[in-house]
Amino acid sequence: MGMSASQGRFLLLTAQKSNNEYQAQCITFERSMLASNVERWTAEYNEATQNEILLYGQVNSNNINYNAKLRYDDIVRDADDGGMSMSLISATSNKIVVPSLPNPIPDGKTEQDYFVCPDVNDSDFLEKNLREGNFLFVDKDATMIAFTNPDEWNKYTFSDTPINSFILNTYDKTDDAEAQSLYDERVARFQRSDKLLECQLKKLETEHNALQTEIESVQKVIKDNVEASFKTFG
Repeated sequence: MGMSASQGRFLLLTAQKSNNEYQAQCITFERSMLASNVERWTAEYNEATQNEILLYGQVNSNNINYNAKLRYDDIVRDADDGGMSMSLISATSNKIVVPSLPNPIPDGKTEQDYFVCPDVNDSDFLEKNLREGNFLFVDKDATMIAFTNPDEWNKYTFSDTPINSFILNTYDKTDDAEAQSLYDERVARFQRSDKLLECQLKKLETEHNALQTEIESVQKVIKDNVEASFKTFG
């Protein structure tokens, strides 16, 4: 192989090697991104399977059966009707939390004594605010609370002992099966994609080794040609 041909071949091989290395870097980056997705999916799965929920203990034949999400109506409903006979107050304003103003307003109270919050009828909203301490329980029924000074209210969080006989804080299992199915599907898809990328990367590594070997061979030919040329004029 002549000097010009060797130089041309060397430049071509060097360009092919650079392109090979670039493709390998792209695949390695893509595999890294896929792996980061798995970390995110795992975090989402753990969150879905370890999330907690407040269940209400409905009285049935003198037995507590925790089988329903806590609702505002469970809190304010009379004990004779299976409720808690309690009320909620806003921790910041010390006002009575209601979905709408009572009609008529009880004696001794005015509109200013109430915090109107329609969303309190939503179980998820109610639970969020109970957990964050925004809403507190008071142990007065709807009649007596109208005649009681707010400073005299006994205030309880959802985790206090007097409340625990009604409310169970437990893991929410209702969404576990869906979370497991989604996680398994995602992981299976990742494994297929990662395996394909791994095969492509191994192929590139084989090509890289072959290119490197040929480059070294051409470099030797160029070196020998240079040495032979110098000997000719030596």
